[in-house]
This record gives sequence, C-alpha cells and structure tokens, in this order.
Amino acid sequence: MTDCTEGSSGGSERMAFIYDKCKVFFRKMAGELVLPQTKLIGEDKLQFARTPFSVAFQAGWFRFILTTVHIFYGKGAKEDERRLEEITSVAKFIKERAKKEDENYILLGDFNIFSTGDATMKALEKQGFYIPEAIREHPSDYGKTKHYDQIAFKLKIEPGMTVFSEPMQRAGTFDFFATVYRPQDIEIYRGLFDEKNTKGKPEKIIENYYLQTWRTFQMSDHLPMWIELKIDFSNQYLENILE
Repeated sequence: MTDCTEGSSGGSERMAFIYDKCKVFFRKMAGELVLPQTKLIGEDKLQFARTPFSVAFQAGWFRFILTTVHIFYGKGAKEDERRLEEITSVAKFIKERAKKEDENYILLGDFNIFSTGDATMKALEKQGFYIPEAIREHPSDYGKTKHYDQIAFKLKIEPGMTVFSEPMQRAGTFDFFATVYRPQDIEIYRGLFDEKNTKGKPEKIIENYYLQTWRTFQMSDHLPMWIELKIDFSNQYLENILE
C-alpha cells in the first residue's frame, strides 16, 4: 500500500470508514458514543441499540468528525417512540459537544426516517442540524419511497465558508441496481436462488423474490448516499483578513 492508496479507519464488525489518503487524513481520534447514566433513553434507561461511532478527519482546510449511526427500527411505525428518542439523544449529545469544541460534526447513517416531514426528521432539525435539500429529496431505500438515510451537519466555520452549495445540488443517492442485479438479469442468477423460494412457485412469486429479497441480500436494501463538500476556503480567508 502506498501513501496514495485507499485507507480505512474501522469501528465495529459492521462498519468502516474508507477514504483516499491523498485527499483525507485521519486525525487519530476514533471512538464510540456512549450516553452517561443521566441521559439514558426512555423509562428503561437504555443505551443506543447500536452504538454510534465517531472518527476525526481533515480534508484541505476542512476539519470534521464523522459520526455514523444505525438507529433503532422497531415494529415499522413511522414515528416509533424509541427511534425518536435515539435520534433526539444522539443529536442533542453532539450539539452539546459542538458547543464546547472547535469542531465540525457530520452525523450520517441509517436513521430509519420514513419521511422528511416526520417527527424523527424534525428531531434532527430541532437540535440545529442542517440537512441539504439535495439529500432530503432523495429516498434511500431500494424502492425509493423512504428517507431512511440522512447526512446532517453541525458546523463551526467562519461566515462565508460554504461547505455545501445548495444551488449546485452535488448530492444524492447511487442506484446500483441500475447496473447490477437488474430486473432483466434474473435468468443469470436463477440457478443461485434457494430452492425453497422457487420450487413449484409461480413466475411472479420468483421474480418478486429476486427483486425484493435475493438481490438485496447480495448488495443492500439501502442505496448509498453521497455528497460533494468544499474543502478549500483560501479565498474566503484572504477576503476576511483584507477587510
């Protein structure tokens, strides 16, 4: 591995941060977010169902801490009480940390938010997190109907140093099913299907199994989200000191 190959800073068995070492460097800080006893969730005094993980990076002028979450899902209600409390707790925890530190926080991952108008989304906004419109308008489940995944910002930068440009809208989701495991590719993979899901079943049932179950197990039932951020604030810096 050379200095300009991809590197990773991991967290748990289920996640990792992958980055280009030519453009981003790891600032030697990584750890889990664990709530203090006084701020546990609900009457049962619970920690997060899946512990959020934070890692510090820098790209160009932009120093930031990425915190990834996988919020509790529950029974499928769009505003599950524990899910709402988890989102509120992690957002409030980071907001309080941001007040004390000279850091920019990016909170991202699977929030299990059904719609951008739900209380779960508003819980992020109430704690002062900014979610770009270009992220809000893109559903991230494979069926493109739910807004499970989000990228939210809590920034501490000088006025005029714009990290994300709304007019350019350089963000969205990547639909990998337009390239791999396409609907028309079913015959290529039919031989790999579990027989219990295909033997004696009508073709419509087999197609549904392929589209909604089998191929999501090969890839994911979520579409990756992406966003392009500005990391060079040299012009704004010079303008500020010349004023």
